[in-house]
Amino acid sequence: MDEYRRRLQEFKEHFGDLIDDETLKLLVDYSFGRIPTTRLSELANKRGKVAVEGVIERILSVREFVKDERRGLVANTILRDENARVRVTFWNDSAELIKAGDIVEGCRVRLRGFVKRRDGIELSVNDPSDVEILEDSREKIRGIVLATNGTKIALKHGSSVKVCTLKCEAQLRRGDVIEALGFGNEEFVITELRVINNVEIDFSSVFTPICKIIPLQKVNVRGRISGLNGVRLVKGKDLAEVFISDETDRVKVLLWGEHAKLYREIDVGDEVEIYNAYPKIGWDGEIEVHCGWSTVIALQKL
Repeated sequence: MDEYRRRLQEFKEHFGDLIDDETLKLLVDYSFGRIPTTRLSELANKRGKVAVEGVIERILSVREFVKDERRGLVANTILRDENARVRVTFWNDSAELIKAGDIVEGCRVRLRGFVKRRDGIELSVNDPSDVEILEDSREKIRGIVLATNGTKIALKHGSSVKVCTLKCEAQLRRGDVIEALGFGNEEFVITELRVINNVEIDFSSVFTPICKIIPLQKVNVRGRISGLNGVRLVKGKDLAEVFISDETDRVKVLLWGEHAKLYREIDVGDEVEIYNAYPKIGWDGEIEVHCGWSTVIALQKL
């Protein structure tokens, strides 16, 4: 730090009032070989080598390749910070950090790499010395499995329901108590888990009666299919409309995207559980419940 202050004073005396304090600090940082951190949302305006910081959200692939009779290794990942996401490609020795498991999903890292423009903006990291692992930002949670739908699970976590995405192999049953390691707020990504035991589930605090659904507040509802209103294409996405009823009321439910496939399986009278859906006021002035990518649906056939 003393050397930093000394050089800061030297630069200040040399440039005088020609540069401001922020530019002065940047020059001193460059003289020490430091690159100021760039936000991912600002990469489109950058050229050359930059430094970024964020969390490895996804590891897309790790593979070997052959070029000019020489073998290489490449790893493709998604890095995110508070405002944006960007694809980061690690090459050869830097990719070994991912292959060896030193970098896993959920790791917070500081990277220095070159901005590339192909189909979009991406970052290319070539040297392991340009990779600094800051911390494993994964957290540990415990909960009870309420329902599973492909790689998504609805987890009873305390008094609330947390929708999680599985990034590890697991055979889960309703009622499994799990301890999971992962990251993320709105969508919690599970990278490791263990099943502790299996219990009976208390649903008393899980579901909201249909008559008490509040628009724009995420909701979990349970009822029986009481109407089928067809499937149509909206803005390039499949949309299925059904109605569900409980002992308090009836509500329209909109199944978007992959959820629309359920329309072929359901029939009037089937019981359905919907976790993490989004209610809002429809064109007719009535509440409708939207089921999107972060919704988990469990269907119980008659």
